[in-house]
Amino acid sequence: MPVPVMLPRIARSSPRLAAMRLAAMLLAVALTAPAVTLPAAAAPPGFAFLEIPTGARSAAMGGALSSVASGAEAMYANPATIEPAKGMEVAAGHSELVQSLRHDYFSVAGHAWGGGLGASIRALYSEPIEERDDVGNLIGTFGAHDLEFALGYAARMGNALRLGATMQAVRERIANESAATYGFGLGGSWEPARWQGLRLGLTAQNLGPPAHYTIDGSRGLAVGLPQALQGGASYAMNLGARMNLRGAVETRVTRGRSGIGIVGAELTDASGAVLRGGLRVNDDASNFSLGAGFTTGGLRLDYAFVPFKLDLGDTHRVSFTARF
Repeated sequence: MPVPVMLPRIARSSPRLAAMRLAAMLLAVALTAPAVTLPAAAAPPGFAFLEIPTGARSAAMGGALSSVASGAEAMYANPATIEPAKGMEVAAGHSELVQSLRHDYFSVAGHAWGGGLGASIRALYSEPIEERDDVGNLIGTFGAHDLEFALGYAARMGNALRLGATMQAVRERIANESAATYGFGLGGSWEPARWQGLRLGLTAQNLGPPAHYTIDGSRGLAVGLPQALQGGASYAMNLGARMNLRGAVETRVTRGRSGIGIVGAELTDASGAVLRGGLRVNDDASNFSLGAGFTTGGLRLDYAFVPFKLDLGDTHRVSFTARF
């Protein structure tokens, strides 16, 4: 079924650039577009790569990580929990997406100024895309990529409450044209001592001004950030002497798109083996995901399998997290 979305426009753009941007944006928006037709007054924003769950653990749990993540991976999920349990933590991953799209990330987190300090980078990029003239003749290739650089800080506000914030610089490039902007995020996490194993998380992401392409000296229409609010609760409990189960229920609302519901679960064995699963409700691109992981010493390896609808095929994601 086709996805009824409206793509951001560029005023006064040439046919060549409009076609290039349309091709690149279709690939990115296909990963996150909802099933419900959107009103014209709330057209979906750009920079759709910021909506892709980052990391194999997050992908396997359907993106339900705002009440689960900690350390380096929290740079993408909830800045309130950036501070790792101890020492320094790094995380990195690679995803094979649809239509020759690749998604990579790297983040680091440690202790500083009485709290947690983190930095991250993530990118969505494509293999060379064929470029054709007005009558369809192949005249070369061009590339497209999206980049985000971010810094974050988190602090404890008592025993149960943690707050954090991020600042980000975002850039999109298609062939020789580019647009850039900045934004910030806020997050909170609450783990009440009265209910051991319960964590509540809430985060606001990608809050900032829109970007603009400049075409032949003229400024194009706004390409907005996907401003989003995500929150929910997770609960962890022991299953016997060897296993621990953590479940999470969250919702995500992105400006210009319909809200989605997310359910994720993670079963951990004392041996270090982990099984994960996730469900996404009201998401027309994907509705379930599976994954596994293994932890040995300070190293954790993760894998996620995410099948897509719309005849887009299946995707595989791998990542690692290391503590020092």
